Amino acid sequence: MTRRFHAFLLCLGLGATPALAQQATPPPPTTAPVASPVAAAPAKGGTMIVNFLGPVTSASMAEIVRAGQDAALVGASELQINISSGGGRVNAARFAVNALRALPIKVVTVAMSDVGSSAVALFCAGEERHIAPGASILLHQLTRFAERSVKTAAAMEREDQIVRGWYDGVLLGCLTDPGMMAEIEIYNTRDVILDESDARRLGMANTEFGTLRIKKIFGRAVNIVPGELKPVE
Repeated sequence: MTRRFHAFLLCLGLGATPALAQQATPPPPTTAPVASPVAAAPAKGGTMIVNFLGPVTSASMAEIVRAGQDAALVGASELQINISSGGGRVNAARFAVNALRALPIKVVTVAMSDVGSSAVALFCAGEERHIAPGASILLHQLTRFAERSVKTAAAMEREDQIVRGWYDGVLLGCLTDPGMMAEIEIYNTRDVILDESDARRLGMANTEFGTLRIKKIFGRAVNIVPGELKPVE
């Protein structure tokens, strides 16, 4: 009886061992699914429009440049600046022209009405330039000499040379033939007005105005109107 009992316990223990061992064995580790890389959203493309009406100031040029940078960031393929401006501060125009030319997107400019003085430099910043029917371009000489004092005259004269050289370079880049510069460089001594046909002949306007109608518009237009021209509410 005793021997049978021990044999039974022995068999019970041997039979239970595999089951207990199976319970004690931890399950194999599971690996989390690897997330597939998210592809970058494709560029939307299209033309972002900026309507610029009013004088060239540091604030207005900064707004134009910011609009261009935003357009590049959100996927526009080009920036179109519609201009109606008699000009203003040439240092602000220099900033805007240089900053716009550094953008990674195409810049298009349109003379919508009168474009004069430093605003002409902004117009010439466009790789593609249009002039609307009835629009005109005004070139004139620097007019700051009367504001100078004897103390600062030499420094201001040097600044004028730098500005005039920069401005002439911008105008030269707007012409089909560099030889045509002789036709407009008289702006240094008297005012020069170019109409639509003049601008086309010289190459300052290098694309037909009507082609603007076939562009794909990107988002809403940005209107830049200096504060002094906004209606009082």
